Amino acid sequence: MDSKALNERIKAQEADMIDFLKQLVNTESGIEQIDGVNKIGRILADACQSIGMKTRTIKHDQAGDMVIAEFTPDQPQSLAPIVLSGHMDTVFEAGVTQEHGFRWLDEAAGLAQGAGIMDMKGGLVIAFYVAKNLIELGYQDHPIKLIFVPDEETLHRHSDSRNEMLAELQDAHSLLNFEPSESLDKLVVSRKGGMMLAVTVEGIAGHSGMEADKGRSAIVELAQKVVALEAKTDISRHKLINCGLFNGGVSANTIPGFAKGNFSLRFPNEAIKQEILNDLDAVVNQTYIEGTTTTYTIESGVDAMEWTDKVDGLLKHYQTVAKSIGYGTITAMESQGASDASIATQADIPVLDGLGVVGSGAHTLTETADLTSLVPKVCLSIHAIAQLS
Repeated sequence: MDSKALNERIKAQEADMIDFLKQLVNTESGIEQIDGVNKIGRILADACQSIGMKTRTIKHDQAGDMVIAEFTPDQPQSLAPIVLSGHMDTVFEAGVTQEHGFRWLDEAAGLAQGAGIMDMKGGLVIAFYVAKNLIELGYQDHPIKLIFVPDEETLHRHSDSRNEMLAELQDAHSLLNFEPSESLDKLVVSRKGGMMLAVTVEGIAGHSGMEADKGRSAIVELAQKVVALEAKTDISRHKLINCGLFNGGVSANTIPGFAKGNFSLRFPNEAIKQEILNDLDAVVNQTYIEGTTTTYTIESGVDAMEWTDKVDGLLKHYQTVAKSIGYGTITAMESQGASDASIATQADIPVLDGLGVVGSGAHTLTETADLTSLVPKVCLSIHAIAQLS
């Protein structure tokens, strides 16, 4: 199908896309709303089944369930699936849609707001309509797999979603992730990795006057380790170590027997991630105050999405396709945020991100999506996938 005909076809579906988006935005799926995430999953599964895809779920006890939809052509050129992915959860608290459900900011301009509309329910709609139209147009080259992730916003703290997604990507041709973008002419080629870390110190509590010789301050021990760890930060290399929370002690006149620091770690690639872990081991294993014991726990994390040769090849393909259909020049963007696109780096397959709706204000109550981007975003990925072979 030529670009004009495809654009007309998708433009005719624009109202349906917006209605679908309204339904998703007005279905709350915040971090603590497992039932809401699963409701989103059922809506998506039903939609995928309606276009002939087979669906399955991977159950989780303390997080929403992962939903996977698959379509296999009758005579594919390759059995390696092209995977389209996005996350169903948002960062918002229960009740947010009472005042921040789907609403038009400027309908004439196509601007709408709503909790999760940009990050990333708009992307879920785009991914679904890409798959829907490929199937209906008779696409035969590769199987198509949709992965709807339940808990990206918590970095999979309460599930094994990361490893489950990694397993799903082992035989994949490529991954297209539909996180939002800041403009139509940018695609994300790299993202920072990150980890959430807790460092705990056990000291010896005691009265600060009568037992000054017996007490061993957990706070002083931890404070020195915070300083030592943050000294390892190297902003020029995007190696970031930040202690954002520090707690300990029970009263001003008690030598504290316990202290805990919560850290956020950021890194651009696997090498610097390992460097940070080595720094962590060295500092944690160094004792400043005898009689104290320090341990750490990695509570959650996501690896970096690296700009590899395979990523560059997929970017160049999208750039060529965009020019051929009159979309102009697409440029590469290196994002400071994390996403599940990084899992493709671990699977060693091509990946692009930022294929979702254009918008701004992610994670805020003024999250805004430019719904005029729905049609061109769907068209671009349909053309790109159709021409991959």
